[in-house]
Amino acid sequence: MPTMRTLVAAAATLALAFFGCVPSVACAQSTTQRIAGNRFEQLAKPVIANVHLTGDVALLQAYPIPDQIVPPGTVSLVVGSAMLNPVFVNVPIEINVNGHFIRQIFVGYKVQQYVHTAVAARDLVPGTVLTASDVKIARVPFDGQRTNGSAVLVGRRVLSAIRAGQPISIEITQTNQIVKAGNTVVLIVRDDGVNVVADVVARSSGGLGDEVALYNPQTNKTLSGTVVGPDRVELDLSGVNQ
Repeated sequence: MPTMRTLVAAAATLALAFFGCVPSVACAQSTTQRIAGNRFEQLAKPVIANVHLTGDVALLQAYPIPDQIVPPGTVSLVVGSAMLNPVFVNVPIEINVNGHFIRQIFVGYKVQQYVHTAVAARDLVPGTVLTASDVKIARVPFDGQRTNGSAVLVGRRVLSAIRAGQPISIEITQTNQIVKAGNTVVLIVRDDGVNVVADVVARSSGGLGDEVALYNPQTNKTLSGTVVGPDRVELDLSGVNQ
């Protein structure tokens, strides 16, 4: 028959297999403790609150801090001064247990710049010709793209879908060509109060405000004018000879 000592040893072996240790001095010595990651984040906040940066910027926490597993004992956390560079701010926090250094944790913050630029006032579908009501100026995170005013976008055609509030860059629009090469257009010639209208042929395409090349088949002459509307071009000679 198994003795009591044998049964106790077997039970200890099973406990070790399932739980990693048994209640003993050796198990107590291997016990660890956990420091919640949000404790480091809370300690860093007062330091970040005293960081002053120039321009329209904000500091956004770059990543969550995981819980830290450390040996048993008295824990002390020593918060250091913020470490700054143009795009990142780190707050170092030293972990000590029973007066012994364990490791250093860095709570990182991204320096986010903001700009005022043109954004979509509503959801826009591809092919939309922008009007003043489609565009507004808003404060948005700077993503490296060139900023725009709203006036430069009005009259341009959207190439892809744009969600409300999304910045509108010149690169995702194109000139809405209301005069196309090869089409017959109306040319209005203004000269000291006298307006002359003629049908001419566009040699180049253009949008509102663009200068396009023209050909007059009646006079066999080439000239240029400014697009003022769909298939309408204006040539202002007022003051040319003054």
